[in-house]
Amino acid sequence: MSPSSPVPRASASLPGEVLDRAATVSGALRELVSRAPESECLIWIDRDRREHATSLGEFWSRARDVQAALVARGVLPGESVLLILPTGSELVCAYVGAMLAGAVPALTATPTHRVADQSLYRARIAGVIRNADARVVYCEAEVAALLREGDGVLDAAQTLQPDEVAPAGNPPEPFSPAPDDIATIQYSSGTTGAPKGILLPHRSMLLHLRALREGLAITPDDVHVNWAPLYHDMGLFGCFLLPLLCGCKTVLIPTHDFLRDPASWLWAIDAHRGTVSWAPNFAYSFCAKRIGDDAIEGLDLSSWRLALCASEPVLAHSVAAFAERFAPCGYAPEAMTPAWGLAETTMVGTAHPPELAPIVETIDRAELANHGRAVPVTGDGVASVATGRCLPGYEMEVRGADGRRLPDREVGEVWLRTEARFAGYRKAPELTAEVLVDGWVRSGDQGYLVGEDLFFVARNKDLIVMGGEKYAPHDVETTINRVPGVREGCAVAFGVMNEERGTEELGVVAETRAPESDHPELARSIRAAVREGLGLAVRHLKLVPPGGVEKTTSGKLARRATYERHRADFDR
Repeated sequence: MSPSSPVPRASASLPGEVLDRAATVSGALRELVSRAPESECLIWIDRDRREHATSLGEFWSRARDVQAALVARGVLPGESVLLILPTGSELVCAYVGAMLAGAVPALTATPTHRVADQSLYRARIAGVIRNADARVVYCEAEVAALLREGDGVLDAAQTLQPDEVAPAGNPPEPFSPAPDDIATIQYSSGTTGAPKGILLPHRSMLLHLRALREGLAITPDDVHVNWAPLYHDMGLFGCFLLPLLCGCKTVLIPTHDFLRDPASWLWAIDAHRGTVSWAPNFAYSFCAKRIGDDAIEGLDLSSWRLALCASEPVLAHSVAAFAERFAPCGYAPEAMTPAWGLAETTMVGTAHPPELAPIVETIDRAELANHGRAVPVTGDGVASVATGRCLPGYEMEVRGADGRRLPDREVGEVWLRTEARFAGYRKAPELTAEVLVDGWVRSGDQGYLVGEDLFFVARNKDLIVMGGEKYAPHDVETTINRVPGVREGCAVAFGVMNEERGTEELGVVAETRAPESDHPELARSIRAAVREGLGLAVRHLKLVPPGGVEKTTSGKLARRATYERHRADFDR
């Protein structure tokens, strides 16, 4: 059933050139507001598909209230404020309000209700607070209460809740940062072990937004409709800052509402004549598989020119399934725009050229596995999707283990060079030096080039990416090691790609000395522990005798080697 049409509203057109002159993100927002305070360009859609428009003036007023509240709490320029809020108007106002106070906003996810044991979430937030040295944690009352339940979680940090922020009346003058000052600390999504704070300066963020605008041919006439969480780099930059600072109408849907009703995303694109939207690969598969005919009767997606696909591997099956499912609704296959990058280069570094259909090729499986070469074949093989070409101001090389640049079709690690890069990891100089080398950023991802086009192959990193969220195998393994019957230190977790669902699933191999008759009950216990502790489903599980988990000569878990050893049991 189609939602009601959006209420017509008079709106001042936004100036699209603000981004060109800006030296800082907060300065760009300040000029935008001063030039078009009445513009109702920020629109929020709730779970009943009702719209709530916010003018730039209203948005700025609330941000100034947050600024005043933070200053009153003693926040000083350069200190960090941790934001734990759901996607919505309060989060963007808090984000800007922290900047106006001179603070550095750090973003992380709200707790999931799928997790029975919230102590793991508290432990992660405690690590983020310590890493960021956060003076204030800005969150809703429920989250504040959850954090206070754990000893030492907040440490020296105070909590500030939205209902404690009153109209400021006469707030202090906004802080004016320098272009090279840190504007944002980006923390990884999901559960990723020890917190890794990515430091992003104002200058880098603005350079990246300009590169996105040029590379994707964004104009003030574009309408952006998105549901990606704003604590994620794709959400913050692609779904909020990019459209706003390019003078575009910005429509946001709560993330959980999309997961509950994926058709709401497509109907919002229809209603607002959306032209640009970002989503991970799984979302396109999810929509193609889960949305029934009755839910899209009358749907019109003909306005959609950029269906950006990033944050996890882009699968040929997902691209084809989405195009086939929604072509009758006016969706154009050339709208699909694969992209690739990493938070260390602000967000994406490559994107497929607009208006061109995705490039998909089939490569020889044996050549890829045995010789690291991407040799095209006809018939059976590995389908590979190009994830685009460098954005303006970005350079890319594929290098071998010895650091030398590899020719086309040889698989190696992808390196990026750009002035829009991070300033380093907070409190991690050794890791920074390992990743940032002579102005180049090591991605840790494996890929190959064909001319200007990058084809992603695999990650060097052990991170598991499910639904665009990143999870550390260590967190899963720690939970499993506590289950009676599992040999402690002998469980590994990894991602297993599900082509049909368009994303990875969680796989586990665990050693046990229990007799086979006890294996079904032990498997149930492992699945329950991971579900209750982390809110994750173990889709693939194999119990093995001692020696079934591969380890390095120094005794460390060899996750990829374990997966390859038992691969036949997971890929069938």
